[in-house]
Amino acid sequence: MKMFRVIKFTLKTIWKATKPMFLVYLITQVFIALSSIVNTITFKEIIDSANNQKTILGLSIFGVIIFRLVYELFRKIIEGISNYFWSLLDIKQSIYMHRTYVDKISTLDMSRFEHSSSVGLMKRAFDRLQFQLKLYLKAIVDLISSAIELSIAVVIFFLASPILAIVIIIANIIPIIVRSKYANGVFMIYRADDEIRRKFSYTAKVLIERETLPEIKIDRAFNFFKDKFTKIFKSYTGNQLKLEKKYQVFNTISEFVPILAIFIFSIYLANQLITNTISTGTFVFLFTNVFVFSGALNRLSQNIGHLYADSHFIDEIREFFELKPNIIFPIITSSFKTQLIEKIKNPTVVFENVSFAYPNSDTNVLHKINLKIPYGQNLALIGENGAGKTTLIKLLLRMYDPLEGRILINEVDLKEIPEDVLFSLYSTLFQSFGKFYLTIRENLEMAAGKKLREEEMEAFLKFSNAWDFIKTTKNKFDQQLGPEYKDGTDLSGGQWQRLAIARAYAKNAPVLILDEPTSAVDAKSEMKIFDRLNQEMKVNTVIFISHRFSTIKDAERIVVLHQGKIIEDGTHSQLMTNNGKYFNLYTIQAERFKRE
Repeated sequence: MKMFRVIKFTLKTIWKATKPMFLVYLITQVFIALSSIVNTITFKEIIDSANNQKTILGLSIFGVIIFRLVYELFRKIIEGISNYFWSLLDIKQSIYMHRTYVDKISTLDMSRFEHSSSVGLMKRAFDRLQFQLKLYLKAIVDLISSAIELSIAVVIFFLASPILAIVIIIANIIPIIVRSKYANGVFMIYRADDEIRRKFSYTAKVLIERETLPEIKIDRAFNFFKDKFTKIFKSYTGNQLKLEKKYQVFNTISEFVPILAIFIFSIYLANQLITNTISTGTFVFLFTNVFVFSGALNRLSQNIGHLYADSHFIDEIREFFELKPNIIFPIITSSFKTQLIEKIKNPTVVFENVSFAYPNSDTNVLHKINLKIPYGQNLALIGENGAGKTTLIKLLLRMYDPLEGRILINEVDLKEIPEDVLFSLYSTLFQSFGKFYLTIRENLEMAAGKKLREEEMEAFLKFSNAWDFIKTTKNKFDQQLGPEYKDGTDLSGGQWQRLAIARAYAKNAPVLILDEPTSAVDAKSEMKIFDRLNQEMKVNTVIFISHRFSTIKDAERIVVLHQGKIIEDGTHSQLMTNNGKYFNLYTIQAERFKRE
C-alpha cells in the first residue's frame, strides 16, 4: 500500500537527517501518550477516596491531589522538552532535505531538464519539502501517540466488558474507512486535473510577471483573464463539490454507529453502578474512558486520513529522489581520472557518422554528421531554424547520446568521460541564458568556481562590455541584482546577456560554446565583444551559433547545416565563391540591411 511505503520513506529520511532529535521527540511523545491513563485514574481515586472507598493508590484525597500536581508539573516539563526538540528536528531536517535536494539535482543529466514531466516533479518535490514532509512526520508521531492512548482505552474496555469492547471497536472502524475513501477521492481529482491546475497557476502568474503584465495592461485583457480564471476554477472544483456532498452523506451516517455503540456501553455501566457491582469512582473511570477512547480514535482516524491523503503528495518527493538519469556517466579511479584530464586538456572534437532523433520522434534531426574541430579553432555553425545546430551542441554536451556513430575528444569516446571532467572542458552561453539574482561578484565566482580578485572580475566584465554599466552601480562588484531585493537593481536584456558572456569567459574552459550570444546586445557592443573574442580566445576553441552574418563572416571556419546534414564547410570567402546555401543566406540578409 502506498501509504505504508511513504511512511517508511519518511521515517527513513528523517532518521538519516536527525536521528538524535527524532528519538528524543518520539520518546517524549510516547511518554505523554502513556501518561494519559493518569487523568482517568486520578478522577477515580479522588471520587473513591472522597466516598471512603478502596483506592488503587491507597492515598487520601489530599495525597491524590498532590500526586496530580506533581504529575502535571512533570508532564509540562516533558512537553517543553518535546516541543524544543521538535523545533530542532524541524530546522535540522529542513537543512538536510534542501541540501539533499540539490545533491539529487546534481546527479541528473541535462536531458532530464528538457522534459516537462521531470521538471514538474522537481518543482513539486521542492514545494513539498518546504512544509509537507514535516507535517507528514508530525502526523506519523501523532498516529503512534493516539494508537497508544487508544490501546490503553481498549484494554480498559475489555476489563469492563470484552463483548461491548469489540462492538465499540468495529463501530468506530466504519467512519475511518469512509474518511480514507474520501481522502483518496480528493487526490484522484487532483491527479486527473493536474493540467488544469497548471493552467490555473500559469494564468495567475502572467498577471504579475513583468514580461507579460504591460501587454495585458495595454490590451485591457483583464476581463479575458478573469473569465479564464472562472472557467478553470469551475472545471477544477466541480467534481470536488460532488465528492464533498457524497462524503458528507456517508460520513454522517457512519458516525451514527459509534455513537450508538457508546450509548449501549454507557447504559451497561449505569446498570453496573445501580446494582453496586462497581464503585462510583470506577463508574467515572470507565465512563471517562469512553471520552478518552473517542478522542484518541478521532485523532487516530484523522491522522490516518491525513497520512492516506498526503501520502500521494509525499510520494512525489520519494519519486523525485528515485529519478534516474537518462545518461549514465562512468565512475573512474582518481589516478585514471588524472591521466584522462591530461589526455584531453587540449581537446580536438570529432563527430563520426553521428545521427540523432529526439525521444518519441521517428524523424532524424541529424544525419551521418562527420565533423572534426581542432583545438583552438574559431568555428561558426549556421543554418535555418531546425537545421540541427543546437542539437549538435546538445550532443557535444552529452545531453543526449547519438543513435548512430560516436563523438570523440582526443580519440576518447564521450561515453568514457565522467561528467565533471567533461563539463570542465566547456564554457557555455545559450540563447535562454540564466538571470541570477545574485551580486555581480557571486555571478562571476559561481561560474569561475573560485574566489576572484577585483582586477580579474573587471577584466571579465570589460571583455563582455558589461563594465560600462557595472562601474556606475552603487556597489559595483557587490551590487545586488533583482528589483525585488533591497538596493537591488534590474538590468536590460542586453545588459543581462553581457553579464552572461562575462560568466562564460570567467570559467576559462578550453572550449567556449555560444548559442546566439549577442541576440539582445546592440550592434556596437556586439562588434566590440567579437573583436575581443577573436583576439583573446585564440588559444581556445570557440563554437558559436548565430544568425547575424556580420559576426559569422569573421570566423576562422563556417559550417552550414541544412535539414540535419552538413552541406558546406569553409571560410567566408570560400563559401561566397561557392555560390551555394551560405551565399544565398548572406545575400538575403545583406539586402535586408541595405533596405533598412
